[in-house]
Amino acid sequence: MVRVLCLLFVFVPIVTFSALAKEKIDVAMIETLPVNIVTESRIAFEAELQRLMPDKDIRFRVYNAEGSVDQANILIADMLAESKPDLLVSLATLATRAVFNNDDLLSIPKLFMVVSEPVTEGIVSAFGATSKRNITGESHVVNAEVKLDILDGVLQASEPVTALKIGLIHTSYPSSFNAASALIARQSAYQNIQFIPIKTPYIAKKAGLAVMKEDVISLLNSQETALDGYWLSAGPLIETPNLISDIEKQTGLLPLFAESVASVQEGALIGIVSQAQDIGVSAARQAKRILALGSSETIPIEQIENFTVAVNVSTAIKLQLPIPSNYLKLSEQHVYQ
Repeated sequence: MVRVLCLLFVFVPIVTFSALAKEKIDVAMIETLPVNIVTESRIAFEAELQRLMPDKDIRFRVYNAEGSVDQANILIADMLAESKPDLLVSLATLATRAVFNNDDLLSIPKLFMVVSEPVTEGIVSAFGATSKRNITGESHVVNAEVKLDILDGVLQASEPVTALKIGLIHTSYPSSFNAASALIARQSAYQNIQFIPIKTPYIAKKAGLAVMKEDVISLLNSQETALDGYWLSAGPLIETPNLISDIEKQTGLLPLFAESVASVQEGALIGIVSQAQDIGVSAARQAKRILALGSSETIPIEQIENFTVAVNVSTAIKLQLPIPSNYLKLSEQHVYQ
């Protein structure tokens, strides 16, 4: 009897490491200065992009320009010396200015975040248009008319006899200066608002925040015309620790409008802004599209659509300025006291 041995061969597919490995994506990020809105927007961007692209191995390289265009240019050279990224993200105006003007970056898709005035900066000719330098992004601020309408609505409710004299606090930092200029250009349409410009030179690096704060306080105290309050425009200065409380202690003044929710929490009467989380999430959606296209050239530059209204009822009581009920409804969970 011949026994036939049957050999059963089980074929197990061999999965190589390369088949399992995710495609690598290199995202370089140059931030102007690690103030709250920049840092929080970047963190939200990184988290959302990883969520949107789970099949990719995304490497984030973060460079801090310390508030200086010159330092940003040095970092760009260092970045290129290391490797050319798949996407270059610039955060805030000065870093974006350096990225936008660098001819060595034309072939790299670029995305900006936390830039208030891309049209004024010359990045694009108008909202809804595309840039010729392979860059796109969104302005994170509300236009001047909307902000003035919001404050004027509060003032009208109190039926003022004369216009309120409002110190317009800003610096020479591009987003701050541009925002202040836009407000001044439109104030003649608002009979309840009279701006008194309070401008201090922008000082780079985080240590410059304290110096700018002291200069602002000195300028407010030196005003010959009594102010009814002040307006905090966009830019690094608004991120200064204890800015509102220190101004109140030394001048007795409170902000009538501030372009950050944190400032409203600290005592500003009202504000309308984009939250850092919304900025980062929206930018991540754009980044996914850019990476799929391999270019930013065809994506128009727009204004972000998500905004938050915040009010401080304690400040309203102190200033005897009633908050209209429709504003309280708009504020939802951002009513502070």
